[in-house]
Amino acid sequence: MASTNDKHDKPESSDNRHKGNSFVYIGTVVLLVITVLAFVFVPAMGSMGSDDGNGLTFGSWNGKSISFVQGGYFSTQVQQIKAQYESQGYKDTGDQFFAYQVWRRAFENTAIHLALLDYAAKAGIKVSDSYIDLKIIENQAFQDNGTFSKRKYREASNSYKLSLRKEIESATLKGRYVSDAVSFVPSKAETAFLKSMAQSQRIIEYVAIPFSAYPDEERIAFARANPAAFRRIRLSKVTISSSTKEAEQVLAKIRSGSLSFEDAAKNYSKDSYASKGGDIGSRYVWELKGDLKNATDLDAVLALPKGEISAVYETISGSWSFYRAEDTATEPDFASADLAKSVSDYLNRNEKGRIEDWAVSVAKGFASSAVSDFSGTAAARGYSVKETQPFPLNYGKALDIGYFSLLGSLDTTDLPELKGADTSERFLSAVFGLDAGQVSEPIVLGDNAIVARVKEIKTADEGELGLLEAYYPTVVQQGVSNELAASILANPSLMDDFMTTFSRVYAQAN
Repeated sequence: MASTNDKHDKPESSDNRHKGNSFVYIGTVVLLVITVLAFVFVPAMGSMGSDDGNGLTFGSWNGKSISFVQGGYFSTQVQQIKAQYESQGYKDTGDQFFAYQVWRRAFENTAIHLALLDYAAKAGIKVSDSYIDLKIIENQAFQDNGTFSKRKYREASNSYKLSLRKEIESATLKGRYVSDAVSFVPSKAETAFLKSMAQSQRIIEYVAIPFSAYPDEERIAFARANPAAFRRIRLSKVTISSSTKEAEQVLAKIRSGSLSFEDAAKNYSKDSYASKGGDIGSRYVWELKGDLKNATDLDAVLALPKGEISAVYETISGSWSFYRAEDTATEPDFASADLAKSVSDYLNRNEKGRIEDWAVSVAKGFASSAVSDFSGTAAARGYSVKETQPFPLNYGKALDIGYFSLLGSLDTTDLPELKGADTSERFLSAVFGLDAGQVSEPIVLGDNAIVARVKEIKTADEGELGLLEAYYPTVVQQGVSNELAASILANPSLMDDFMTTFSRVYAQAN
């Protein structure tokens, strides 16, 4: 339940999932789960001490301070997490990023620690003295050749023995509460259903028609049908954010000749063009339509003769602007490459469905011709064919643990056109609704129209299915554990002043 999204974590490629000894993989999964849970459920080594006192306070849980006190839970967490990072090859060079990662994680673990004790108390969970006595007898600190040593116990200080009893009690309370909260025993029917999902795997080959291939002639045809949107004018402007009265006063100074337009922009304007004397360059009409509150004001600006300055107009953002025409407005130049680019920008921002319709239409034409010869038809039309590794129906990588997947998943590392496919119901329904050799209808995915062919349907081996059955409960328990931790960190009972204290302490130390 410790945070698993630290920037120090090192993800590995899922290509290695099917390689090597399955027992090594199983051991790795178990190690991952232990690593995720260890800092919350395993008692701190040595004396836990108290988190109250005159230490550094980073917040509180339900009124109980989360403080850094030597020998306390927070301080022990800092030591353990720092040691863990260093064992992974990260060095503490004194930089703020490393310190933040360690201390933030320790803070969250301490908050979860206090919350779980609070929850256990509210649930009425108690630990008997006899149980603690038994754990004391089993503790390695008092063992001699595998048996309890009365001598070692007598020699231990009372404070140490007391802190150890408290440590055992806390760990037991948390462990019992968490066990009750996240325990999960799947039914045979549920496990059989998941195994059936994992058993049938697809290898697909596909062709992608990218939206970016939308032809220039289609762009120019759209511009010819909408010429007013693609008129062009070069302007400068001054934007005043305070009031229309101030804008009128600045404009009056310019008209009287006591202030140049450029100086007005540099000294009074509150926009990104002020440093350039107000020069906004050449703009198409569609780019200017979102600037002014009233559409008729833009018509007035477009009608300005070269060198003329407009009246003051209210902008859509609640400021006030006036413009100077550096050139008169011109009609669209349909032979211009810049116009084609501007039409693309307009369509992508305002009418992307037009491009999508074109891509789907092209993809349909390909799909109908590719039924008998997918690769040949693709080659004849200049399309590249890409192929996936075998993947099962694992929507949203629901049964992944960290960067491991018990079901397997669609790897899109080298297949960018399929990004998001694992959460696309339309894509997965289409692919898993086809028999081997069948070709799909076009599927819109991101900025592509995809046509897929099921190249092969494979059956997962028994080793993979056995792994799923053995570790499915662990995956679910981890998911519930993560949800429990997240709910604690988002609970109003947690007062989080971490950044305030951390920033102050780090600044003083440096």
